Amino acid sequence: MRSLLLLLLAPVISLAAEVVIVSVYPFYDVVKELSTGRFDTEVLIPTRADYHLYELSTREILKIHRAKLIFVSGVPLGGWERKVEALGGDKVVRLAEGLVVKTEEGIKIDPHLWLSPRRMVGVARNAYKALSEREPESRELFTKNYKEVLKKLKELDGEYRNALKSCKFKVLPIIHPALGYLARDYGLKQLSIGSGDVHGGVSPKELARFVANIKELGIDFIFGIYGVRSKYTDILAEEHGLKVFRINVKIIPSEHGKDYFSIMRYNLGILREALRCTY
Repeated sequence: MRSLLLLLLAPVISLAAEVVIVSVYPFYDVVKELSTGRFDTEVLIPTRADYHLYELSTREILKIHRAKLIFVSGVPLGGWERKVEALGGDKVVRLAEGLVVKTEEGIKIDPHLWLSPRRMVGVARNAYKALSEREPESRELFTKNYKEVLKKLKELDGEYRNALKSCKFKVLPIIHPALGYLARDYGLKQLSIGSGDVHGGVSPKELARFVANIKELGIDFIFGIYGVRSKYTDILAEEHGLKVFRINVKIIPSEHGKDYFSIMRYNLGILREALRCTY
């Protein structure tokens, strides 16, 4: 009798155990909410990993092979994500597909599209389309989930638009240029060091020019990245008296919040305080 029961339940168990993965945590909550009821969702690499220098482990490579679908940024965060795309083959979904990718002179393609709720609407659309095409029998479920996720993202987008339209400062000074999409989509301007890759170091000349630009604009603060220690940010704070406001760029679950939506609201609060927004 027990054997018969297990046999009957086997398809259900198999179905529930199927997994989709996202390359990095910022996409986790959106993909999880879209695929819930059909797939389990897992994050491939650790939330605090250095996206630019990471190396895939054997365990993570096995995860790639076992996953039903693999959601990557589509704007490779480093060599490891290109490797994920190669290993994943036709299971790979590029979440930035069809979205405008911001570039600036001297700056590499910016992968941080999740810091703009407006861009995340496009990310959700791409994920929904991929899920519906790969699993058409579950389209009704995905459509229901998509409508709920879309509502939450549009509410968040509205909060950002309203809060950031009336600010004393309209400039986002940050060493590592991670706020480009956020700036473009909400009427702000990013001020950063001229190279998109600060891992190789920042020259004294670049740092001096950055400080001069900040002082010329009458700005008394800079943005740092939560969970990442930057000696350049420390130098600017200690030697030039600039206050550091830390943005949770990697959407790391912490006291700031436990999911994308709550952490992004925390980030909005930091932005409002730094930019002296009146809304």
